[in-house]
Amino acid sequence: MTLGPSAHTDTFSRDNLPPFDQWPDFLLDGFDYPEYINIGSEMTDEMVGRGFSDHTALIGNGRRRTYKELTDWTNRLAHALVEDYGVEPGNRIMIRSANNPAMVACWLAATKAGAVVVNTMPMLLRAGELAKIVDKAEIKLALCDTRIMDELAICGKTSKFLEKIIGFDGTANHDAELDRVALNKDVRFTAVKTGRDDVALLGFTSGTTGEPKATMHFHRDLLIIADGYAKEVLGVTPDDVFVGSPPLAGLQFSRFVSGPPQPCLRQQPHPT
Repeated sequence: MTLGPSAHTDTFSRDNLPPFDQWPDFLLDGFDYPEYINIGSEMTDEMVGRGFSDHTALIGNGRRRTYKELTDWTNRLAHALVEDYGVEPGNRIMIRSANNPAMVACWLAATKAGAVVVNTMPMLLRAGELAKIVDKAEIKLALCDTRIMDELAICGKTSKFLEKIIGFDGTANHDAELDRVALNKDVRFTAVKTGRDDVALLGFTSGTTGEPKATMHFHRDLLIIADGYAKEVLGVTPDDVFVGSPPLAGLQFSRFVSGPPQPCLRQQPHPT
């Protein structure tokens, strides 16, 4: 198998893909995406461009957000991540939050900035488990709902990788560091021109049976879920509303692995 071009200046994810002879077979007929796609932009800016500006994208915290509102919000956040926190394409960013629109916005913004997102389930993982994920993915930056900062803060005190933890407001108040930094940013952001075979997400297991393991998901994989399952199997229409009670981090992992099997992060010895 030959991988397409990459926009990642931080090449950790591609460097740690397993050898091709250990990969599953990818049956990609009918999923002929361009070489360059960014799933964050596809889910927001491109939806606005297709005429869905006023359609509801998210319902949460007592309000509805349209695709235009979600686009503007995530673009401001993406500006903040790049301009104020130095995020570069390929950097891994951990997100720790319960289910809320802000968590979704942070995920999309980080993806627009070209980062590789690591979502974590807040009720399951404590400082020790978080540390194993941070170390394996060499995560330097984490975004966290300010209401559940304690365990991540403990992890950060002893981590040799985690350098910065930024709080965001998981309520409707937008009153935390990341929200304040993003407030005056431009609502227009040019998403990083990531390749379809650039890793967009690391989906970690909980590690309850040993060391946590991560499957690596490319930008194209998320479109395959929409085009191959939501469209063809569920027959989703623009008028449908979806609700789910599982943690979004765990739900995303479950959805992704229901698609094509994915390569797993190959852990290499850290340089001494």
